Amino acid sequence: MSSFEREPVRCAFCERTIDPGTGYVVRIEVFADPQTAPMTGEQVESVDLNATLAEVLQQIKHMSAEELQDGVHRQFDYRLCSACQRRYLVNPMGMPRRVQVGKN
Repeated sequence: MSSFEREPVRCAFCERTIDPGTGYVVRIEVFADPQTAPMTGEQVESVDLNATLAEVLQQIKHMSAEELQDGVHRQFDYRLCSACQRRYLVNPMGMPRRVQVGKN
């Protein structure tokens, strides 16, 4: 394969070849919630930063770089053909559907 030829792009679900410009990209980002619990000024003043830092360093000491990264941010990109894109949009999280009694 020459440097100008590309490997065919395949659908992440059905593995069909996707022609250039006809597929879809699904980008999933998973990241730590940036909100912190509210603290009073008194609580902030009572925090021992050195002890807190030492505790965090102890907790992460045996974690791999990948495990640490997973705890902060991870991004995934998937290519889908048009048929799988439509199926994906119906239930992107793959969660069971909830049936509400009395509602159609």
